[in-house]
Amino acid sequence: MRYALRFRPLASGEYLLPLPQTLPGQEVGEAFLSHKPLEVYEAQGNLLARFALEEGEALEARFRLRTAPFRASPPWGQTLLREPPEAWPGILAHRGHRVEKALGFLLSGKPHTWFLVDGLPLDPLLFQALRENPALLLPLGVAPDPRGYLGGHEGKRLLLLKTPWPGEEDPLWGELRPLGLDPLPPARALAFLSLGASALGLSTGPWPYLPYLALLALRQGPALKDLLRQSPRHALESLLFHAFALSVTTEVRPELGLAYLGLLFWNRTRPPWREGPHLG
Repeated sequence: MRYALRFRPLASGEYLLPLPQTLPGQEVGEAFLSHKPLEVYEAQGNLLARFALEEGEALEARFRLRTAPFRASPPWGQTLLREPPEAWPGILAHRGHRVEKALGFLLSGKPHTWFLVDGLPLDPLLFQALRENPALLLPLGVAPDPRGYLGGHEGKRLLLLKTPWPGEEDPLWGELRPLGLDPLPPARALAFLSLGASALGLSTGPWPYLPYLALLALRQGPALKDLLRQSPRHALESLLFHAFALSVTTEVRPELGLAYLGLLFWNRTRPPWREGPHLG
């Protein structure tokens, strides 16, 4: 799939930006830059380019990206489970491991920061977030086990820059977006318009909602099966929402809506880590 990085400076000047490159878990090719760089060089495992830009001038880097899950089981992984996630980088650095900060994006377009320990990924932020909400990355089509972030990742991210830790963060690209048409946003808009119309008494039937459900099934179906094994109640929350939404377009089933709201409240007030041994 092709993606574009965009950077728009707030002032005129020279800017040093990391370029996407092939690394473990990501393969980059067919790169195109909208501006010719003043120089391109490698430093500390990063591919860097310097650009002269005017205020507000948009710089784009377009490229083909293929990603894959990264899996490893380093010996330090299990030892961290007894410690709070926010302390993991400091603990490993104190034990003599090389700890670097990794900056990039999730493929949703959200900027993301994690760590590299002797070159292996460590993501305390997503570990903690997925312990509290296992369905967090369902829109990306994955429902990873949080323990996979102790030396690996889900394969839905782009690493752009590695910097020493602790240290200051360098300027980064402002936006990552996929190129090409994505049928899901218009299908979602049509589905929710039909819900609104049905709620106002204009019967639309289920047909405007079904294409959205079909696209979701294609993208999130395997992840939903994984989520069902990890946390059935979080998987059921998603299913109940769509069941109730579909009923709104035909014959409203209030019990489905109440069940969804009840499960939503339960899932948000009682995250999975409270049900088992303390893992951070």
